[in-house]
Amino acid sequence: MSTLQRRIIPAPGDLPHVRKDAVAAFQILKAGGIIIVPTDVGYGIMSSSAEGIPKAFTAKGRAPGHTLGIIGTYKQHLMLHDLPPEKFEITRVITQELSPTLAVVARYKKDHPRLQKLSKQTIERVTKGDTLGIAIPEGPFLRELGRLNDEDGQLMVGSSANLSGQGQKFRIEDIEPEILDCADLVVDYGLQRYWNYSRAGTNFDMDNMRVLRIGAGYEVFRYRMKKWFGIELPDDPDYNIEGTQFGVSIKLAE
Repeated sequence: MSTLQRRIIPAPGDLPHVRKDAVAAFQILKAGGIIIVPTDVGYGIMSSSAEGIPKAFTAKGRAPGHTLGIIGTYKQHLMLHDLPPEKFEITRVITQELSPTLAVVARYKKDHPRLQKLSKQTIERVTKGDTLGIAIPEGPFLRELGRLNDEDGQLMVGSSANLSGQGQKFRIEDIEPEILDCADLVVDYGLQRYWNYSRAGTNFDMDNMRVLRIGAGYEVFRYRMKKWFGIELPDDPDYNIEGTQFGVSIKLAE
């Protein structure tokens, strides 16, 4: 893929087209390349190849031992994680019926054929001990790309498209040149949904039912976990709906 010139889609004058753009991204992944794509919690850098994954890892300046995650689907979560049915029911309701972005960390099936296809170095980058993290996104682009990966049997590994420690990037123009330069395809869908949080997504340890990282939209996740499953989670120190005075819309014209 290094011989290809980086492409940005949609091209000038074109509009976002999720199905077409997801196919273009999928084709780059199949060819061993690196993509930068929109997620609701900022732009992400992804690859599926033994060559592309370490290249993206190096571009970010990630410290050794800092894991990456599988950017996947609920179907991949069902296939790869080793959880009892009642915990899969929680993730089904939260991510499929109510649709927030959530990264689930849990014990994984080490002998699963999809994981067996990954290189030893990739396995080391996406696992920590006996656990594996899988992000289950809510946005239409990643859901479509995830569907294509599922049909193919491919796993996509990724992280936020920024230098390590420099925070989420919610617009392509804010991404550092070092990150952009390693991508074969950039999908520019403009400002991403949760820009006002300036946070990544929430990470949840499903084995021990504990929050590993409070992310964008966490207060909604926390409320739903309590309402439907009776599970109490820590408050978000910055966003707490208790006692909140809800505002009204700003009318600009009659």
